[in-house]
Amino acid sequence: MVTLDFLENVELFEELNDNQLTEVQKYCQIAEYSRGDKIFGTGEEPRYLWVVMEGQVTLQWELPGRSALPETTISRLSETMTFGWSSLVPPHKYRLSAYCATRTCKVIKIKRDALANLFEQDAEIGYKVMIKLLSVVGSRFLNLQDEVAKRRGSDIINQW
Repeated sequence: MVTLDFLENVELFEELNDNQLTEVQKYCQIAEYSRGDKIFGTGEEPRYLWVVMEGQVTLQWELPGRSALPETTISRLSETMTFGWSSLVPPHKYRLSAYCATRTCKVIKIKRDALANLFEQDAEIGYKVMIKLLSVVGSRFLNLQDEVAKRRGSDIINQW
């Protein structure tokens, strides 16, 4: 079972009070994966929002007809971090693939439709979660920019 103590530390749910967390908790399911297991793939319809409970998950670019490689890793996520936010934002397609990156990982999956209904029933929950989502996406985008700049700089230096 997903506890309120855990949920209050999840980046998207930090602003929610106990009553609001209890509402979110009703829709949480736990899933377990082993190293290398694909949680979801690029282009799939996102039916869930995901949260890392234990272990780590990588988000990777996948080219058509090729499996993901370590150098295609965009982000490495750990406990309390959310992923699969495409489930909440149109056009509702995963742009990256998610893989279990540790011996095992435990994740929470929350049905997109259940969250959308909850947000309609309680606009305050929806507002708080979506504001945090904007913050998370913005922060991860800045991290991606830094990583691209670092890799590009390394390529330039190594060509000297």
